[in-house]
Amino acid sequence: MNKSKNDININIFQSTRKLIKDNYKICIYAVLFFVIVIGIIQIYFIFNNKQILKQSIIYNDSINSESKNEFLSNMEYLAKQNSFYGLMATLELINNNIKNEYYFESYEQYINLLHTKNIDNLFKTLVSIHASYNLLNNIEADKIFNLLSYIDESLESFIGNHLEILYLLSLTQQDIEKTKSIYNQILNNEIISSTIKERVKKINEFEKYK
Repeated sequence: MNKSKNDININIFQSTRKLIKDNYKICIYAVLFFVIVIGIIQIYFIFNNKQILKQSIIYNDSINSESKNEFLSNMEYLAKQNSFYGLMATLELINNNIKNEYYFESYEQYINLLHTKNIDNLFKTLVSIHASYNLLNNIEADKIFNLLSYIDESLESFIGNHLEILYLLSLTQQDIEKTKSIYNQILNNEIISSTIKERVKKINEFEKYK
């Protein structure tokens, strides 16, 4: 019985040895391929980290630069990069356009940014709210509504901002019933911050007695 087991073990060992011997080239190639892939991944991360560091230096130096031309040139360069600093540079360029009252161009830039595939819903929501506040009363209401359509309504932290912008829009449209409805929604929502509620109350009082 033991001899039979030993024979089986020997046969398995011999079979395994033969299999490895017959396929040793494939094994070597597989190991080499694995090593090469790991090497490429490491090189990619090293290169990527260096690029991010380079972009961060350019961004910070540009923010502190006294040269407007240098600032814009560097921001335009960074905005073309598929990275966090690319997104930040795009927002800087948009803010510059808003300061210069290029509101339509700013709106188009915001929309292009919101269509970027590599940004998540949180960032889209932040951009949407930021854009709506910045462009309110400077572009058509339907464009503001379009910007607001990118808000992820499941993010409860931004309900107050969303409703505040809708409230302000209703005032510009002189929709009294809608204004009252949104005003009550803001005041009765426990999630919305007291800061937004107080701001809306002041606006409401001003509108009432102007």
